[in-house]
Amino acid sequence: MYRRKLKHSRVKNLFKFASQKNNATCLVESALEYDACFHFEYSPNIKSFEAQPLGFHYVYEDRKFPYTPDFLLHYNDGGQKYLEIKTAKELSKLEVKQIAIASRDLSAYPEDIQKNSTCQIQGKITNIN
Repeated sequence: MYRRKLKHSRVKNLFKFASQKNNATCLVESALEYDACFHFEYSPNIKSFEAQPLGFHYVYEDRKFPYTPDFLLHYNDGGQKYLEIKTAKELSKLEVKQIAIASRDLSAYPEDIQKNSTCQIQGKITNIN
């Protein structure tokens, strides 16, 4: 396992989310991930969350690839889950499909891949009620 270090660059914008739940600042790679942090912060079912948790390697078609999930969620009931935040366009890419297939073989934690509509629209609707 390895820890990925995010650095600012001219190409990639990074976002900081100050979490009271985690008592720390989360550094994320996209506006979608930043939006997701709000959902995790105010979800009563989530005890804590990690942005860019420990990465690992997976094997796909006899080749080894590095992978770091976007988030690791820790639930109040003791469960944990990796979460990948992607746009609908990114979901069509081969690399994302490889990760989804390979993650089925990983017994550590189940993984979900969330589309941007889930992060941005659903939260607004539930906040209105």
